[in-house]
Amino acid sequence: MITYDLWNIEMKKFLKKPTNNIIMSNVSIKPIIILENIRSAFNVGSILRTADALWYDVILSWYTPHPDEKMQISKTSLWAEKHVFIKRFWNTSDTFDYISWKWCKLFVWETGDDYLPLHWIWWDHLSSRNNFALLVWNEKTWVTSESLARCDYCVWIPMNWFKESLNVSQAAAILMWHFSFLSQ
Repeated sequence: MITYDLWNIEMKKFLKKPTNNIIMSNVSIKPIIILENIRSAFNVGSILRTADALWYDVILSWYTPHPDEKMQISKTSLWAEKHVFIKRFWNTSDTFDYISWKWCKLFVWETGDDYLPLHWIWWDHLSSRNNFALLVWNEKTWVTSESLARCDYCVWIPMNWFKESLNVSQAAAILMWHFSFLSQ
């Protein structure tokens, strides 16, 4: 049985986790999720809430709505956007220049049998434990060809029945959890 004092000491260690983006020699300690061309503010809010829970930074690319623009994001994320580092880029090349400056391995979520299944990704695919970025995109317009060309790995979530893909917020949650598990 854990005494109150021991539990209190353990909680203090846990609460000392940094809440802002720490950069040491151009390497971000926190993993990044990139939202490219996500139309739905509700999906963005859901992803921001997951990013807060799993300690990710978020990059909004192209016309993905920003929390300052859409109230639905705050409604869905339950104000998680106040605790997540959010950066915005209006084009793909600026996004990838930022990612390459951070020396991140980039994993893009894509559907198709010719990509790497998620359960095959293991920590040896990462250059360092937290130095990676995940890219999720709009299901209607797919991922841009420039994004596919610049990514290190294309990952897909195997599906067992009729549907071939998940909602972007569900897929992002699965990807973020899987990569968070690998980076521990």
